[in-house]
Amino acid sequence: MKEKIKNILRFLNLVVIKPRDLEIISKLKQTFQHKERSFIYCGFKYLVDCLYCHASPGVLETIIVEIIKFRENNIINGNKILSMGGGISQVSSIYEAANFDIYNLDIEIVSNDAKNIKFDLNQNTSIPFPDKIFDIVLCQEIIEHIENPWKIFRDAKKLLKNDGVMIITTPNVLSLQSKIMFLFTGYFKWFTPNCFSYHINPIPSWEMNLIANKCGFKTIFIKGSGDYFLNRNNKSPRKILRNNENLIFFFKKNDNN
Repeated sequence: MKEKIKNILRFLNLVVIKPRDLEIISKLKQTFQHKERSFIYCGFKYLVDCLYCHASPGVLETIIVEIIKFRENNIINGNKILSMGGGISQVSSIYEAANFDIYNLDIEIVSNDAKNIKFDLNQNTSIPFPDKIFDIVLCQEIIEHIENPWKIFRDAKKLLKNDGVMIITTPNVLSLQSKIMFLFTGYFKWFTPNCFSYHINPIPSWEMNLIANKCGFKTIFIKGSGDYFLNRNNKSPRKILRNNENLIFFFKKNDNN
């Protein structure tokens, strides 16, 4: 039955690919939920087996691979992560399985404890954690929901250690598909009227880098969500922006700013 479905999808120009997962991702799939989901890459639609999360396929996989490299290469000196808006779902358990110490802020948390705090990121209030205690601040598919993205960066800088890293993922409004959609409709991909109950703030890559620089961060690199599955290691910003549905930004705290 599954093969019949795949054949139908191929007929509908949805390309089915089997990812060549890195070892850590293959191990995580043995424990955690993964499923076939679709994503757009350079205007073509692909179906792929990925770790399940509320983000485009490839986002979570890319983050896990890169932060493990950060730890191995001493770009960060610890394993403490603050996930802004990350909830307490499977994603937190995945980071724990990768040997990271995960803390969560989310408006949907019901019962507070030492690591999980109910918090509305759209409120102009201080985040209830001490300064300079986290190695990584993660905003996975959150900033497009936020009224004031500048505050997210300023809060992250206070919470990060001097060598800390901030990771932000968001829909790529400068992709080929999004530009074509804007040309004909005046709306970006994932920012149409049907999305306005949750996606309220489209942020192009140039603006993300501008905010980061003004708030005391420097860009390490940018990755594209679909590049993981298609085994691309693009260093060209133009290709990353053109092809990928979602972007993953990696910033380093810059205390000279």
